[in-house]
Amino acid sequence: MRIPASLFVGCFLLACVAGMGTAQVAADVPRDHYAYGAIAELASKGLVKGFPPQGNFWGSRTATRYEMATIIQRVLARVEEITAKRPEGPVVPQPPAPGLTPADLEAVRKLVSEYKTELVVIGADLQKAREAIGELRSVAEAASETASKALSAAGAAQSKTDELAKDFGDLKESYSIGRTEFETLTKDFKAHKLSGYLQARFEASDHFGSALFPENGGAGTTGVNSTGGGVTPGTAGYGFLVRRARLKFGGPVSVRTDYAIQADLTSVGGMAVKDAYISVNDLPFPQRFSLTAGLFAPSFGVEMPHSSSTRESPERAAGFSDSNAALAVFKTPSSTASAAGTATAGAVLPLFAGQDRDTGVAVTWSGPNYNNPNSKVSLGVFNGEGRGSSGVRNNNQAIDTVLRAQTTLMGGNLDLGVSGYYGTLTVRSAAPTGGVSAAYMQGYRMLLGSDIRYIAPFGTTFKAEYAGGVFEASPDRSQYLKGNHAQAWLISAKHPINRRLDLAVKYDEYMPISQSGVRFSNLDRSDYIRKTLQGGLLYYMDEATRFRLWYTRGLTPYDPSAAGGPARARLGLITGEIQVSY
Repeated sequence: MRIPASLFVGCFLLACVAGMGTAQVAADVPRDHYAYGAIAELASKGLVKGFPPQGNFWGSRTATRYEMATIIQRVLARVEEITAKRPEGPVVPQPPAPGLTPADLEAVRKLVSEYKTELVVIGADLQKAREAIGELRSVAEAASETASKALSAAGAAQSKTDELAKDFGDLKESYSIGRTEFETLTKDFKAHKLSGYLQARFEASDHFGSALFPENGGAGTTGVNSTGGGVTPGTAGYGFLVRRARLKFGGPVSVRTDYAIQADLTSVGGMAVKDAYISVNDLPFPQRFSLTAGLFAPSFGVEMPHSSSTRESPERAAGFSDSNAALAVFKTPSSTASAAGTATAGAVLPLFAGQDRDTGVAVTWSGPNYNNPNSKVSLGVFNGEGRGSSGVRNNNQAIDTVLRAQTTLMGGNLDLGVSGYYGTLTVRSAAPTGGVSAAYMQGYRMLLGSDIRYIAPFGTTFKAEYAGGVFEASPDRSQYLKGNHAQAWLISAKHPINRRLDLAVKYDEYMPISQSGVRFSNLDRSDYIRKTLQGGLLYYMDEATRFRLWYTRGLTPYDPSAAGGPARARLGLITGEIQVSY
């Protein structure tokens, strides 16, 4: 190792001073002197040039003052090096070096002051060192002040942020409350809504020029057609009518309970109440049970409770209908004759005349998917009297029971259902005697039914339904007919020609007397069979408007009791209809 010449000169001058009687001696620095710790601390931060920060800097040995001064000189060299690396231009205050603090700079200054004589001897530029230390101290102090201001600014910013967050929270809460109130009002407005549909028709018999429909409106036959108006043999053979004008209002009144009221206004008969019921969901016993009470549709089969707004044909199949309208091409009795017990030979009424709605209560169990259950079971008890414009009370002195179970398979493409009806119907015990009607009595009505609906892969929907059993009433429902059985069935198909146009066909049979050996008004069961073939087009102009062009053809005589003439003709009915749903 080469030793600088200045070190020799310094040692020589120091020896001369000592020889002249000065107190300075080249003694070791005591091991407990603060300089050891200070330099070790600076060394650990990499501030002793040429020495790594790792390890024990001093070991166990002591150092002389000149060795200590040499180490301090290396510290100063490192400080100078740090100073030289600072960029030109405006200085952004920052710590002078990683780990270098104002306390470290103060330690360097103190060491320089302690060993200034030795540093002069070894040639250290103390003035330059002082300037470097002062500059670094200024930078450190500026950095500290900036950090302090930054912390203060951060605190103020945090306070402002907290204030803004509180204001935002208040605003959000206010918005949330307003939105909740708005949604509640909207929900209430939408929940209680008016809906329904209207069917405006033109009907014409394909025999309107015959004696059944005389131009002068003559007496015609004894038959009386639809309770809702329409083409009637003996009167006009064509005309306009409003077949149905439904207005339904309802909605939820609580989380579990809702209600519905529906009225029907037609061309004939005035306004009638169709629905007036309360529904309660999620009953407080085993899950998925609901209750319906009031005036509503009994769950027997599909054809009878199915809405007329979505059915393919203008009227229900003959045996499943609630009115004479489905029997427009056949002879039907007058209501006064049936009520009096007077038989109308060759006339028929459906199984559920006036009973598309009934008053009672029903409990329904729905499958796991409550909103769209795959399976449902319903059990209801009703008066069995149907409905009337002025209300209907229970005159049977009995309660009718209706049971239905249904399920959906094949991803919704197959529906299966079975139904049962056990009850009575009130009829006259016999024909009038001497102008006096016989007493009423109860006949049994015990029916079983099954139904199926299948949607084929090519889009055609097929439906079939059957109902049959004990029906102790005559075909015109005027008199008691002990042990009588009746049955009805239908099959239909509807195919989409395109997305707006459907083609539909339907065939049905109704046998008000189905077992052999039973006669009424000198006619046997084959005379009373009603067979109908019908079909047409349904055009959906938009989601609310539908046009229907339909033809219904009776395949059995209009009046089987007639010996001949126009009354034994097989009639047809042409129907043009516009329906709007709202």
